Amino acid sequence: MRLLYGVLLALLAACGGSTPTGSDGSPNTPQPPGAAVASVSMTDANGLAPYTFSPASLTITVGTSVKWTNNGKVSHTTTSDQLIWNGTVSPAGSNTCDPNDYGCMPGTTPAGTYQQTFNTAGTYQYHCEVHGAQGMTGTITVTP
Repeated sequence: MRLLYGVLLALLAACGGSTPTGSDGSPNTPQPPGAAVASVSMTDANGLAPYTFSPASLTITVGTSVKWTNNGKVSHTTTSDQLIWNGTVSPAGSNTCDPNDYGCMPGTTPAGTYQQTFNTAGTYQYHCEVHGAQGMTGTITVTP
């Protein structure tokens, strides 16, 4: 019986999706305790603006990370207009495992996230590569 549970746990772990990466290609890692993190929500199909970053404009200080969370139903990206970062963020309920695998539970993954730390003051314009033409754009202002 323990062997069966062990196999099921291993299969569930194998069903995970991709790991978002930072601008240098390394896997995103959580910020150290006490580090500032600002949140941006990615949404779709809300009526007046079908695809949005909320807030669309954000002001933070140097050293703060921004964490985008996909609260919509389709994939989005957070892509710097200056080509500094590019992250694809899957919606909740999506995964890439084979639903025929025992232990794989399609539609059970949490909303995807992408996190970027801003260490240089400036203004950063960004967009969703898929929905930028439909108004899904944002601005991050980083102050010293």
